[in-house]
Amino acid sequence: MAVTLLVTIAAVLAWGTIYEARFGTAAVQRAVYQSWWFQALLGFLAVNLAIAASQRYPWQRRHVPFVLAHIGIILILTGGILGGRFGIEGQLIIPEGRSEQVLETPGNVLALHQPNPGVDAVLPTSFAARAWVQEPDWRIPVRLEDRQLTLTVDRYYPDAVIEESITDGGEADNPAVQLVLEHGEQRDAVWLLARDPQRFGFGWGEAHVLFLEAQTDEQLAQWLGRSGAAQHSRGMLSITLPGMSRPREIPVPEAQGTEIALKGTPYRITFRDYFPDFAITVHGPVSRSADPNNPAIAFVITGPEGSDPYLLFARHPEFQSVHGLTHVIAAEATYTHPMSAVLPPNGIALIVAPDGRLLAVLTDGEGARREVVDPVVAGTRYTHPTLGYAATVAAQYRRARVEAQFTNRSRDVKAEAVHVILEEGGEPRSPGPPGAAAGAGADGESRGGRAEAWVRLRGSAELAMGREPLTVTYGPGRRELPFSVKLLDFRKTDYPGTQMPAAFESDVEMTDRQRGIILMRTIRMNKPLRYRGYHLYQASYIPGPPETTVLAVRNDPGTPFVYAGFLIVIGGVTGLFLSRRKAAGRSRPRAGRRQGRAP
Repeated sequence: MAVTLLVTIAAVLAWGTIYEARFGTAAVQRAVYQSWWFQALLGFLAVNLAIAASQRYPWQRRHVPFVLAHIGIILILTGGILGGRFGIEGQLIIPEGRSEQVLETPGNVLALHQPNPGVDAVLPTSFAARAWVQEPDWRIPVRLEDRQLTLTVDRYYPDAVIEESITDGGEADNPAVQLVLEHGEQRDAVWLLARDPQRFGFGWGEAHVLFLEAQTDEQLAQWLGRSGAAQHSRGMLSITLPGMSRPREIPVPEAQGTEIALKGTPYRITFRDYFPDFAITVHGPVSRSADPNNPAIAFVITGPEGSDPYLLFARHPEFQSVHGLTHVIAAEATYTHPMSAVLPPNGIALIVAPDGRLLAVLTDGEGARREVVDPVVAGTRYTHPTLGYAATVAAQYRRARVEAQFTNRSRDVKAEAVHVILEEGGEPRSPGPPGAAAGAGADGESRGGRAEAWVRLRGSAELAMGREPLTVTYGPGRRELPFSVKLLDFRKTDYPGTQMPAAFESDVEMTDRQRGIILMRTIRMNKPLRYRGYHLYQASYIPGPPETTVLAVRNDPGTPFVYAGFLIVIGGVTGLFLSRRKAAGRSRPRAGRRQGRAP
């Protein structure tokens, strides 16, 4: 029986090696090494070894090496089972100067988020482990507060390709331009969406290309370099409330808790907080630094209808609408900051004015000199004054409609995407045609209590359905560590005369708030950081700026069993070798005795 088990396990390991080469480490771990049936095989082998050792009971002294070898192998198998079932491993991806406490685990998950109230549902998946199944028909009921939902994944593409079409005539404002960039023999045509945080700008050669939407005439004047008004250090709140014919401009005060009554109206505004560099951490909203990298303000509007809390961002005015936040007071509020009007050097910035016309601002290598094109005429070729890059606006839409068609290239896990269908309550209806995904400036299509969308790996989609919109994301699982790690400095050493890294290391600050411990360590490729059973290894890096370190993290409760098992096996094998050598020496006749017995 033991021989049969060993042959079976060897065959599974050989198949796992081939599977890993095809679908990746995470897939083979989920499909094989961490599966219940493989760990059951290991457990069954351990039981067989225990039975084989017990059959020689009562043991004699000569049986000790044999028993030790069996005990050692059983401990190794036990450690493997414990590590597979209860071990933790993943990656910490930390930009220089930042702190991270959330681990990215190998397996991907589907997560549903409802903002009001903030509730989540996380669903582990194993699509990559069965990449050949492209129509999984995976259905699962999900409960968020008092909402009973049904989530269906009807298509999974391991190597997805998206063919996108952008047309005019959407249901809501969604400014978009198609820009053609040329330099020498290089020519690229790209679509930019002003209200999409991931598609409003990009880098092209030495140029920074942006597509922006001016919320106010003052913001437009600042971008054009024509603003003569005094700049308020914390920015300006522009708000229109019921009964107002025009917006009211309010400078953000220096003191927190300042209450401002709006004359002629029954409304009051209380400024709660100002964040120069807003970020969400495990301790709530904080400012990462005093530099205005991501300015935001928190305030409350109080009136006859009640009280309304607001959180506005200067660089992301679409935050309220994207997250589906609703308010009891019908107010229109925008927040501008002096730094939000700063354009990057070597910039090609297209700007939609409040009246709808399209302008362009071309900045030099220092960002100080600006050349303004007002208005930009579609089809006209404009040349950057210092870079020599040519830019032409091929199309401009005020209400862009984005439609995408997904297809799959191969079974190789390279660019994963899933098609999800979400319904309130009962069973999902039949899915639409394969590969289709529509949107009128949105991520998914919604009809009443049913919504569907394609979600790419590490991407998300907004599903507007029912009384509250939902966000669905697909990406690596996340697990919070009992400590945080801050990257102080990252260093890379190249082989002489090449750009190939010979070594890289990270200076980190590890903070354990529960125990009140702060450690300063350097993690090198062969020198991990060990703390509370966790091992942090220097695995890789992402070139900057900012430079980003990738730390492999592992916590394996079976490691002591494995180490002890190896030591015991070595002791048992050594004892077996010595005992056999001793027995062989006793059985060999001595030369002197043979000579004495000769006639």
